[in-house]
Amino acid sequence: MKRLLLICFLYSLCQWSIAQQHTITGVLSDANTQRKIPYASVNIRSAQNTIIAFKSTDTAGRFILSVPQSSATLFLEINHLGYERYRQPLSVQNLPLNISLRPKSHMLEDVEVKSRPRIRRLGDTLSYDVGSFAHQEDRSIGDVIRRIPGMEVSESGQIKYQGKTISNFYIDGDDLLDDRYAIGTRTIPHHMVKDIQVLNNHEHLKVLKNKRFSDQVAVNLVIKEDAKLQLTGQAKLGIGLPEQYDSEINTMLFNKKYKMLNVLNGNNVGRDLTSDLIGYNQASIFSKLGTSSVNNLLSLGTVGPPPIPQQQYYFNNTGALNTNNLFNFKNNLQLKSNVQALNDKDRSSFQGNTAYYSEGDTISFDELQHSEVKKFMSAIRLTATKNVEKLYLNNILSLEYENQSGTASLTSNSNLVNQRKNHSIRGIVNQLSLVPELKNKSIMELNWTFNYGNKPQHLIIAPGVFSEVLNAGQQYASTQQQIEVPSLYNSLSAAYRISKFKIRQFYEIGMTNDRQHLQSDLLLKQADTAPFYSSTQQGNDMTWLRNKYYINAQYELKKDRFEALLSLPLAYQTTSFEDPGFALDQHRSDLLFNPVFKAKMKISEQDDLNVNYSYNNIFGGITNVYRGLLVRNYRMLSQNQSDINQTNNHTAGLQYNYNRILKMVFLNAGINYTQSTSNTIISARVTDNITEEILVPMDNTVNTWSSYIGFDKYLFSLASTVKLKASWSLSDYNQLFNAQLLPFQNSSYSLQPSLEAKIWRNYNLSYSGNITWSASHQKSNSPEDARKLTSISQNIGLPISPIKNTHLRFSLRHHYTHQAEMQQINYVFFDFFARYRIQKWKTDLELDMTNLANIKKFQTYYISSNIAMNNQYELRGRMAIVKMIFNL
Repeated sequence: MKRLLLICFLYSLCQWSIAQQHTITGVLSDANTQRKIPYASVNIRSAQNTIIAFKSTDTAGRFILSVPQSSATLFLEINHLGYERYRQPLSVQNLPLNISLRPKSHMLEDVEVKSRPRIRRLGDTLSYDVGSFAHQEDRSIGDVIRRIPGMEVSESGQIKYQGKTISNFYIDGDDLLDDRYAIGTRTIPHHMVKDIQVLNNHEHLKVLKNKRFSDQVAVNLVIKEDAKLQLTGQAKLGIGLPEQYDSEINTMLFNKKYKMLNVLNGNNVGRDLTSDLIGYNQASIFSKLGTSSVNNLLSLGTVGPPPIPQQQYYFNNTGALNTNNLFNFKNNLQLKSNVQALNDKDRSSFQGNTAYYSEGDTISFDELQHSEVKKFMSAIRLTATKNVEKLYLNNILSLEYENQSGTASLTSNSNLVNQRKNHSIRGIVNQLSLVPELKNKSIMELNWTFNYGNKPQHLIIAPGVFSEVLNAGQQYASTQQQIEVPSLYNSLSAAYRISKFKIRQFYEIGMTNDRQHLQSDLLLKQADTAPFYSSTQQGNDMTWLRNKYYINAQYELKKDRFEALLSLPLAYQTTSFEDPGFALDQHRSDLLFNPVFKAKMKISEQDDLNVNYSYNNIFGGITNVYRGLLVRNYRMLSQNQSDINQTNNHTAGLQYNYNRILKMVFLNAGINYTQSTSNTIISARVTDNITEEILVPMDNTVNTWSSYIGFDKYLFSLASTVKLKASWSLSDYNQLFNAQLLPFQNSSYSLQPSLEAKIWRNYNLSYSGNITWSASHQKSNSPEDARKLTSISQNIGLPISPIKNTHLRFSLRHHYTHQAEMQQINYVFFDFFARYRIQKWKTDLELDMTNLANIKKFQTYYISSNIAMNNQYELRGRMAIVKMIFNL
């Protein structure tokens, strides 16, 4: 009986206790995607912040808690790493609770892979430990960058990260080399560098950091502390056979107050140094003055270089000076000088056949050419910069000069022709930028650019060519073509930026002024007479003026993981040009609207999706409207019959970047589409001894699709890097050939695998390849008539270090080309390299032997639309160089 009373008492007590508690139930979901959120921490806290009850949500995002009845205020608190903290007074009136959490991006602390190689991530910055990726055979920092997953370095020294060209190349935070950084990747020893930092979403102007949309990528070399304290340099002396030399002296110092990289070098082993003078991210004054291209309107030849490394076919004798000095002062003022000069002489030889196909007819040229070119190039850039959080002030003064002369002797369809060409460039550019932050936290931006340049060109061809066009069918001794286009360009703009609201705003007003004067004379000469003007063709004397006045409204939105930019520029453009000799006097006005949209979404902390669209009006310049005939070379005439050509471009793209830092997996993929509609088309007329290009009025549309994917992975177990790139492109366009409008479709596929593997201890294997399939199809013909081309190039290397301080490398390069009805092309090149370090003297002894098979001719095919080319180039043959390198 007592036991029964006790059970009844305990049951009543339990029921009373339950009656004194509330059961709290609810479901958590993502505010954006409505997906349920598992494993979130749900806490009930008192007003004194004491935890009364706690629970984690299940896989369906549900939670159940019991809390005692009380008149005191309780708080519901929810925490999850990927979402904003939720805290609200607890209410039991509206159960179950349906709670939405807002996603939140967290700045992660330094993440480091403990097993080598090491890579760290802090926000948008990736930091690669150089020592973890460097191999014994590496000498420069460029050798290491080539091996890093996600990065690549081209033959010219240009750096890309996940397929995107970098915008800046910093050395310990300072932009010493501007965008002419090839000499840095080639010269700076990797043992001086501690880390290679990749700066995503980079902003160069500190005053605009986190205040405007940026999708740029930059690279920063972090210099080791002990390397900052002393001057470093190298002296290289190399001699070899046949009559070869390769020498260099460089000095460098990278400390906080002063940085320098000075190089004096010369060689005749096929190493081209002109890329050291030409920037990657902006058009150089050598090829572009102002906003209108003034490229080489005259030329010695009609064929491009072969698809092999330049060192194999470049017969040169080059000397160059490259000095770069930067001073940092206490008031944050930075002064910098970049001075380059180059003197070069090179020669080349080729022979080939070019065939032009039309409806029922084929026209071909057989050519044999030998040319020699001498050039002197120089550039001086003086820069003053103040780049701090409240102000950006920058002024760049550039002076550039080039003189080039060349000769070519050739045989074209059994006709002997000699050519002599020269040109010179003189240019001055000044760029001023002032970007202060105002008291109200808004930002002003003022920019002014002044550019003047001229490029006189002169071509002499003997015997005289195109007599039926230029001299009423009468033969004559030589043709002389002279051209110059002095250009003056000014640009001035002012802008106001508001960055303190959710929608950041940017308003700009500006103007540009472009003045040019194209003058050309076409002279003919008999053997014993003074030059005289062509009786059938007259020269050009055209003046050109283009003014543009524009306003731009730009809006940016950044919310959580999403960021977007919309630019709405509106411009009024006037263009006028006249040439009294052709009774030409034209004026036109255009109202232009060229919107741009960009957006990026962080799918996760390491993945992002990018979308872009732009519409652009592109107008031709003075070189598209001159009327007088130009003799471009021994085989080509050029003139225009249309007004200003206008091209409307629609461009859209989608890119995705996938990164897994800890696993060292990098993937990037994208697809792009461009539609270009022009009111003109180039009419090509080809006969047995002449090629003529005339710009004529006719609507023409070109559609281009392209896609790419890149995959990089570091294999920890094998200490190896695997890279794979693939791309595809398809274009539809029309070509006006011999008065026939021919529709074409070109397609190409490319696959580029590479591997850097450690076989065993100090024995390694490297492989890189490029496989390309291309086809050109004239739509009016059967698909079976498409011209198809397959080309394969492969590089295999076996770098080994069998004993201490010794490094050997055996290399094989394979080139293969196949085209239907043509003989297959197969070449295999062998190279050998050896290095021995005398540790006590800090001296390296090197032996470099190239083209051991002594291959002196290289044949290649090229197809495009209705053109097929079969060319043969002269190669350098077998070479051997012995070097002594003294490390200072």
